[in-house]
Amino acid sequence: MSSADQMGFEFGDSRPVRSSGTEVERACVRCRRAVPVPAWYAEMVDLHFCGAVCRQQWVEQQPDFQPRLGLSSRRRGANWDQQARRARERDGYACRVCGVSEEEIGRQLDVHHKIPYRSFKSNVEANKLENLVSVCASCHAKLEGQLRRELPLFGKA
Repeated sequence: MSSADQMGFEFGDSRPVRSSGTEVERACVRCRRAVPVPAWYAEMVDLHFCGAVCRQQWVEQQPDFQPRLGLSSRRRGANWDQQARRARERDGYACRVCGVSEEEIGRQLDVHHKIPYRSFKSNVEANKLENLVSVCASCHAKLEGQLRRELPLFGKA
């Protein structure tokens, strides 16, 4: 199983997020144990976990980890509004999970970060189109819940 497969995101695009055989070691954000992670991921993301137990304990200690939907663009970087608009356009103004359209729900779709925004060192990296997906509010809530349970693990634990 590749590192990208561990993310558990399937939006009709079978291409991996990135592929590279190069790994580097990073410290688990909770216990500080060394964790081998793909080099491309280590360059972009600060949160690394050695296993599911550390990941879950870290999530439980983060009362603000659950993203608040509808945050202002200031909180997502200067390029957020433009990238969110591009993601909706690319996705045909329809939820990539259930297929409901903006016209059917009577409002703009949410745009979800496949890898959480707060995990990145740069809003430019976080807001790349390949990390964004258009979803309805219901599917967005489900994806955020899944993300809380399944933050990427690259260790063997």
